Amino acid sequence: MSTDPLSLLRESTINNKAVILLNETGDTVTNISEAKKIRFYNNAIFPRASPTNFKKIATSVDSDTYTLDTLIFLVQNAQLDNSAYFKECRARQIEHVSIVDRRKILDYLTGKVEQLPNITQNQSNDKRERGDVTLTESANKKMKVTPHKTDESVKKVKQVLLREREIMTRNSELSGTKNFTIAINLAKQLVLGKPVPVPGRPTLSAKPASQSNPSMHKFNNPNGSSSKFIPSVTPTAASIKNQKLSPKDKIPLIIVPASPTAKFTLYNIKQFLEDQIYIDPQELRESGLKKPDRVTVERKKANGQTVPYHVVDSVSQFKQNDWDRVCCVFVAGQLWQFKGWKWEKPVELFSNVKGFYPKWGSDKITSPTSEWAVSEINIHRHKRHMDKAAVSQFWDALDSYNATHKPYLNF
Repeated sequence: MSTDPLSLLRESTINNKAVILLNETGDTVTNISEAKKIRFYNNAIFPRASPTNFKKIATSVDSDTYTLDTLIFLVQNAQLDNSAYFKECRARQIEHVSIVDRRKILDYLTGKVEQLPNITQNQSNDKRERGDVTLTESANKKMKVTPHKTDESVKKVKQVLLREREIMTRNSELSGTKNFTIAINLAKQLVLGKPVPVPGRPTLSAKPASQSNPSMHKFNNPNGSSSKFIPSVTPTAASIKNQKLSPKDKIPLIIVPASPTAKFTLYNIKQFLEDQIYIDPQELRESGLKKPDRVTVERKKANGQTVPYHVVDSVSQFKQNDWDRVCCVFVAGQLWQFKGWKWEKPVELFSNVKGFYPKWGSDKITSPTSEWAVSEINIHRHKRHMDKAAVSQFWDALDSYNATHKPYLNF
């Protein structure tokens, strides 16, 4: 029989057994804030603030753990949304569970999952469980009987299906991530011998080559011989790469909207790109979280390398080397987002940086965003396991863009 409070709380929740709240005199109370001790079905009694085996940070050995009253209050208010839950915690002066951990803890306490990396267990229990599994497997091999379809096996299969993660769909695979518009326009310009109009710009009437193409300048020989046109030299990614850049100048920059109604802000961009989970920024604001001035996203690549990305929502202090570091922009769909930028017009902006437009997967992209050269990031309203596929597609598209246009950055 389990003796630690976390296991007892889990068994009580799964089997619908009562958890008794006791005050200082040993009388039963209903409010967790009035309780001093907790009594379980096996008459085991623990102080209300007893630490449990559920760590707040799974990867940290010395991480603090959630207390017993915090987890009991979470189970009692599992039906509340995040905003209402945080308000109740403040009113009862109970420590709240973080948004990232809330769903995981409820799934574990209700028996939907068997184990989590945040939970520490006694080695003796682990050895005993492994020994039981080995004996069971040996007995099954000796009997050589095909297992029957039982309720337990059906439950196990459903648990496995719930943990499946959809990396990509048939439509996302067929749509692709590369844009060949620039290559097509360049080929037309070389074949036709004249500039090709860019979508969104007014078409200009035919002019002499020296007027219609400002990048061509006339060159006259001193002896008055025939002249020819030579292209002017402009800064390119290659010229920037040849410069001596400091390590800071090689860190990619991402710009997110400052609008509080945007899908991604400085509140939730780190959780999305690092933890691969979408959290509504409004919920993080209401929880009392202070918005940072800048966020550093540490991207863990498949080869084990960790690459930093700086994320900001303001360009008021930008210098030229900062603009050279900007690799992508998350747009909210309003033109005023680009006011005061180096490139205020969307046509110019998305000719120099990669644009992403996050939206709900069921929504349609509308004007003026539909006229911009941006890639969509489709987010499901409720299925959080699909966030991983959206993050993977984002990094693939950004890596492809940086390899072509920003090769001097560390990505």
